[in-house]
Amino acid sequence: MNDHRLLTCAELCAGGRAVDVGTDHAYLPVYLVEQGICESCIACDINGKPLASARENISRAGLSDRIETLLSDGLDNVPAEGVTDVIIAGMGGELIADIISRAPWLKERKVNLVLQPMTKWDHLRKYLWENGFEVTAELPCREGKFTYSVIRAVYSGAKPSHPCGLDYLYGGKVSPETEDGRAYLLRQAQRLVSVGEGIGRDPARAEESREYLAAAERLRALCEASE
Repeated sequence: MNDHRLLTCAELCAGGRAVDVGTDHAYLPVYLVEQGICESCIACDINGKPLASARENISRAGLSDRIETLLSDGLDNVPAEGVTDVIIAGMGGELIADIISRAPWLKERKVNLVLQPMTKWDHLRKYLWENGFEVTAELPCREGKFTYSVIRAVYSGAKPSHPCGLDYLYGGKVSPETEDGRAYLLRQAQRLVSVGEGIGRDPARAEESREYLAAAERLRALCEASE
């Protein structure tokens, strides 16, 4: 498997029994079991066609006895028993948050969550912050010309001690100490500028615009300080 996003997700798994939500071709579950990271997996998808492809790949790898396939909208049909990790990658942050909110057993069992939002990362980070999920790690990863962030979180029941301002909503806990980290934070700074300039066209939102632009400058300064 040479998908950097999925490899980074694998790196943040705790091991045991993992659920891959929206598994598509089941590349990640196959990798997790083959590499001995997890003992078993559930590969689930909302659509039957990709799930059929997943079954073929699992069978080809000789892992049908260790990787179960399941038709499910998010985690709705997934049995909680024995699950140590839930991976939700390649979706928008709002959808990821919705999937988590519909599965209260993630809190009860303190399941290790591995989340990779493609969009609306700010919505997902805010949801986790407001609902008692602690982000224990966040890693950047490049895939082609894009740089993404993979979040590891677990329910703690308490709001984190750090603030949930624009710097965090856009930059998260990504460190600027690596090339990928700087690339991610600089791209997020550009997005903050775009939003700030758009808001600034409305005179009534001038102060809000300045907040976005100031957050962008802070992320840039963080990157410059680490070089």
